[in-house]
Amino acid sequence: MTTYTAYFRSDAEFATKSFVAKTPEKALRKARDFLEKHGDQLDFEPYDHGGMAVDEIEIRTDDAHELAVWHGEDLRLRLAARDLLKALQDQTELAQKVVDHWATGDLATAVRALDATIPKTRAAIARATDDEP
Repeated sequence: MTTYTAYFRSDAEFATKSFVAKTPEKALRKARDFLEKHGDQLDFEPYDHGGMAVDEIEIRTDDAHELAVWHGEDLRLRLAARDLLKALQDQTELAQKVVDHWATGDLATAVRALDATIPKTRAAIARATDDEP
């Protein structure tokens, strides 16, 4: 078993705690469980001042190499915002082409272009909503 250090971060504070586990992912699970059940026992140090929700838990090696990470819902949305906006812009533009081509009867080209954007759109949505490491 290995001892991993979990870094609990919010926008304003951070705390660290060590966990013994077989893998970084299991250490991350232990850290998330600890936060849920005993989060009040963490000794947060302010970057600045004030208390906020934990946005990130990271498991690192002693030399600061990231092994596993969890992001809270708000941070996941912030990190995915550009991809989501781009996907929405692309889908909107292509949906307009479908509408424009409706009158001429040439929907196939517009629909194929719209269909091609779906994988990137789904990837952006997954990035914004995936809460498992």
